[in-house]
Amino acid sequence: MVTSEDEITRRLQETDSARSARRTHAATTIGELARRHAELAGQLAELERELGDTLTAAGDVIDVTELSQVTDIPVTDLARWRDHAAKPHRGGKRKRPATKQKPANGKEPQQPSTTMAARTVKPAAPDSTAVAVSAAST
Repeated sequence: MVTSEDEITRRLQETDSARSARRTHAATTIGELARRHAELAGQLAELERELGDTLTAAGDVIDVTELSQVTDIPVTDLARWRDHAAKPHRGGKRKRPATKQKPANGKEPQQPSTTMAARTVKPAAPDSTAVAVSAAST
């Protein structure tokens, strides 16, 4: 039995509707999680700056090795936070590399096509003659 056009249309709409609902749910969930991630990353960056500033300010009375011993925080973490705070924050935008300028007529210059040149193949026997082989490019 052959399915009618109306039935095919109904089935496709039903399938598309279910897929659309899943896509909408996925997109909204990903959007919300990304927003939360950005928010938490900002909070974490601020906390790391605060840690670094505090470590730098306290550097004249306690060093990272001693802090590590009394706080059980790895020296590598303490040094990273301190060093990150000591580095100047980079600002501004990155410059784009210069791009090639097109000629005034707007067309790109054409590169000459390359062809394989003829070459001579010498046989192993000393009394044989050389054979020239050439190939045309396609």
